[in-house]
Amino acid sequence: MYSDDIGCPKSDFSKWRLRTTPLGAQKWEYDPHDPHDTQDNLTKYLLGMPDFEPPKHNKPTPETILEATKWGADFFKSIQDPKSGTWPVQYKGPMFMTIGYVVCSYFTKTPIPEHEKQELIRYIVNTAHPVDGGWGLHEVDKSTCFGTTINYVILRLLGVPPDHPTCMKARKTLHKLSGALGNPHWGKAWLAVLNLYNWDGVNPAPTELFALPYSLPIHPMKWWVHTRAIYVPLGYLSTARIQCELDDTLRAIRTEIFVQDFDKIDWSRHRNNVCGVDLYYPHTKILDTVNSLMVTYEKWIRPKCVLEYSNKKAYELILKELKNTEYLGIAPVSAAFNSVVLYHVQGPNGEDFKKSMARYKECLFLGPSGLTVMGTNGSQVWDSAFFIQYFFNAGLAELPQYHEVIVNSFRFLVRSQFDTECEPGSFRDKRKGAWPFSTKEQGYTVSDCTAESIKAIIMVMNSPAFADVHQEYELEKLHDAVDVLLSLQNVGSFEFGSFSTYEKIKATPLLELINPAEVFGNIMVEYPYVECTDSSVLGLSYFNKHSQYRDADIKLAISRAIDYIIHSQRPDGSWYGCWGICFTYAGMFALEALHEVGSTYANSDVVKRGCDFLVSRQLEDGGWGESMKSSETHTYVSTKESLVVQTAWALIGLLLAEYPNKEVIRNAVNLITRRQRETGEWKFEQVEGVFNHSCAIEYPNYKFLFPIKALGLYVKRYGDEPL
Repeated sequence: MYSDDIGCPKSDFSKWRLRTTPLGAQKWEYDPHDPHDTQDNLTKYLLGMPDFEPPKHNKPTPETILEATKWGADFFKSIQDPKSGTWPVQYKGPMFMTIGYVVCSYFTKTPIPEHEKQELIRYIVNTAHPVDGGWGLHEVDKSTCFGTTINYVILRLLGVPPDHPTCMKARKTLHKLSGALGNPHWGKAWLAVLNLYNWDGVNPAPTELFALPYSLPIHPMKWWVHTRAIYVPLGYLSTARIQCELDDTLRAIRTEIFVQDFDKIDWSRHRNNVCGVDLYYPHTKILDTVNSLMVTYEKWIRPKCVLEYSNKKAYELILKELKNTEYLGIAPVSAAFNSVVLYHVQGPNGEDFKKSMARYKECLFLGPSGLTVMGTNGSQVWDSAFFIQYFFNAGLAELPQYHEVIVNSFRFLVRSQFDTECEPGSFRDKRKGAWPFSTKEQGYTVSDCTAESIKAIIMVMNSPAFADVHQEYELEKLHDAVDVLLSLQNVGSFEFGSFSTYEKIKATPLLELINPAEVFGNIMVEYPYVECTDSSVLGLSYFNKHSQYRDADIKLAISRAIDYIIHSQRPDGSWYGCWGICFTYAGMFALEALHEVGSTYANSDVVKRGCDFLVSRQLEDGGWGESMKSSETHTYVSTKESLVVQTAWALIGLLLAEYPNKEVIRNAVNLITRRQRETGEWKFEQVEGVFNHSCAIEYPNYKFLFPIKALGLYVKRYGDEPL
């Protein structure tokens, strides 16, 4: 690794331990004092340790497709965490998460242990652009002002000197990008909190918005959950003009990240100055006008009593968010801003502040290239629900060798179902009965995670092979889940029949005209997603086959959702995906949902066009590969070589659609089995996920889940065949 080449210190990986809880929390600890506390095999796998022991087989390679499927299943089984029933992974990619942890620690004078520092530094060094040494919005992005600034600042705050090779190279790139003045809104805000920027140069985020009557269509608690969760604490910090105490390190950084003399900068002239490389979503004239009016209001009109009142309202919302999420927050960006506010209000001994900082550690995850802050505290529920389903789909779940691992995940899903509602006054919908993306303690309902969990639970409960755990769950609890899921369907004025992620659409998408983030699109309100709609169809349909609860409501919801999926298809037969890359991912889900209602290649023009689109993108080696550029440009962009995960996605869609050309399908199977290692595993090839169109994120368990499902479905349709 590059960090080794340039001599970056590295912690002793043999001293790291991953601690988990039955609810799926994950936390890394270092240097255990108990001699009996040995490093388990899962940790060895996650860290790439040479003494990791993969499953052993009595032959060098599998001989049939079913055997290859089982070898993959055996490997995946071997890396389950038995304590939680989950598969911990480094859910990484975004390069703007770690700044929150480092700023919180620096601002609050909370020491970061040396072993953590070393691994945080290694990760940033190892993800620097190989040519210019900068960083982008995500790991595989071009170098941007935002990514380069904040990761340079992280290195300096962690003690890396300015003449370190990584810093020198990054600083040169940053200066070519005209320096830190070109940061987007979030970058400017973090720099302002650190006293490396003046709040006069940051567009306002007035907390008065949160004190407005909820009936107003622009009320921020009708925005997308992540956006409002960030702008509650960010609004507090910006209106209160909170900044870190200046010290010699910060003074030095001031001289390094700007191409101008810090003390001579007219900050107010740079509020709208964003580096062109960063600018994914430019300002509208409406936003610029609103910002100018708010600046005038803050500077000349706002009464002090109004400021105090609105900040009090924002602070109360922060406390409610912490209670709803067991002090985790919805995700690391808002959690970091929350912690700074809590320290400012409560001081270092505040109970809420201490709890918030302690739980933030659960977003830190270690891997071979170092330590980073993940996109959230994991993907535990999402991966576990898929695992149970896909082992059933592949005909593996009821085999005795997989019984224990299925039971472990089933019990985790049972424990993870919400059984309480949110704090009154926190502007949150009913959640009792639903499931989250990561853990129950994280506290946020997600539509597709709920739907996939419903299906996984029913599969186990209906299987005689799992009669030993049937008494551990009451199927009537799924009624609450169905109630929540039905409530999430958009049946108002926006995107009728669709499902969004956390909530139904509550405000007009025209609010995107005042999107302040500049580096992300579609963040102001909830949006409809083909993938969420597809999963919701699958969950509701499967439930409806086994229960008469709300039978008419479910059938109507499915009909509306299928209509939405059909009308979302593009003229070329594709569907645009928002949470995976991209048209391949959405195509798989859409074809599976249509399969659920009996639509196939033979009887549906929609399915035929969807299959034909995928087949037209098959590469010469038999597989599929789609670039992150597809998500950014909304146009299919192929990779040069096929990728295992995306080949599995296409294969699943074609198999469920009953695509008639077996040669096309068998070629894809051959690609997947050729890439399988002698241990049964598949290696990471390229990032699989995306969010907000512009940020790539990895789903490390996908390289097992989808190939296993795809190969198993092939065997079900065509029978077992030799490799």
